[in-house]
Amino acid sequence: MEHTKYSGVDIITNTDDEETYRSAIHYPKFQGERLNREIGQYVKSTEQKFHEELGKGDQTFLKKRPAVFYLTFDIYPVMDHIYSIVFHEESYYGGANGNQRVKVFIVDVENDQFINQTEMIQNTEQAKEKLYHLLLNAFKQSKQYGPFLFEEELENKMKQDGAYANMYLTNQSFVFIFDKYEVTAGAAGTPEISLSYDQVKNILTEKWADRLSIIPDKPEDLTVPNGDRGNESPSNPPAEKPSSPPSKRVALTFDDGPHPQNTLKILNLLKKYEAKATFFMLGSRVDFYPDIAKKIAEEGHELGNHTWDHKDLTTLNSAEIRKEIRDTNEMIKKTTGREPTVFRPPYGAINDQVKRMVGMPVVLWTVDTLDWQSHDPHAMLQIVKKNVKDGSIILMHDIHESTAEAVEPVLKYLKDEGYTFVTVSELEQH
Repeated sequence: MEHTKYSGVDIITNTDDEETYRSAIHYPKFQGERLNREIGQYVKSTEQKFHEELGKGDQTFLKKRPAVFYLTFDIYPVMDHIYSIVFHEESYYGGANGNQRVKVFIVDVENDQFINQTEMIQNTEQAKEKLYHLLLNAFKQSKQYGPFLFEEELENKMKQDGAYANMYLTNQSFVFIFDKYEVTAGAAGTPEISLSYDQVKNILTEKWADRLSIIPDKPEDLTVPNGDRGNESPSNPPAEKPSSPPSKRVALTFDDGPHPQNTLKILNLLKKYEAKATFFMLGSRVDFYPDIAKKIAEEGHELGNHTWDHKDLTTLNSAEIRKEIRDTNEMIKKTTGREPTVFRPPYGAINDQVKRMVGMPVVLWTVDTLDWQSHDPHAMLQIVKKNVKDGSIILMHDIHESTAEAVEPVLKYLKDEGYTFVTVSELEQH
């Protein structure tokens, strides 16, 4: 059974919390060898560049203020088996400004092929001139980007080879995304300008004019990054809480999921041991695996918000923090019918600004299994044995296969020691 919402595409998430840096890397995984190979090479090269720059930095300073590296992506369905993948690369080494770049891939997952943007627009001077003026007009009409536009830079950009490299499609429009400072002042960030199919129909190649004309109108807008934010489902009541808690209680918590295989395995083990847990989920992964998130809720586990992309919130401004939290809340509610009740900041990084904006209890942990570091089920069990006590909150990550393997030995040990498994909110109530 394919658990992903986007047919033929899964999401891979890797996070690191080292002494001198923190990183969160998300990228798509396809069934086709060619798509995976080229996307994998891109991901590896961006990561290498970050580490090369990291090595040049002041290591003493970085230990006090770690660098950050985020590689995230948005996915836009265009038509059957065709998606636009838009990567956003951000790195920050402690200087005044970080680096922000974008990279676009348009993929045909059924045929394991990349689609080149140049095959969509007619290769004539008239078509290029028309496209430039469409973009110029759209910029000027934009209250968000218009005041920051450098017209000459835009004109030069659209005359260059590769001018369409950062053009992507949604199911309704062509979108041009520009790097920070490329055609606007830095205050505009990475501007995105949309042109409807109707606006560009006269400059499309015959092949793509035909292909795009057969796309039916859709009842829902699928152009929002990583899935639509549609109407919310009615709220379901939370699972009933036990009336007489036992003397020894422990809360198992799982971060960074859901995962299409590992989370299901963990859910089956929790059911076997009659255990409830708390899942701190990433909004981007809930979007990809809605049926897994729904199953977590249906089986009575607590739902937690772990942000959309696993960014260190203490490095973001208030608008960026609000979006990470809000979008994840909305995605979890829309998917499961239940609001998340607790929040865990990525890396445990929190400050007064984040606390003010969260709007729900913030939950960290008391026992860190270091599963992301060791990938050793035996080592995880030994950490639990050495550190667990009544009221402990145990941290694990359900995106790792080795963690799923460790869950049963941990459950068995804790049960034999007389612990009862509760959610973090139940733990806090007593």
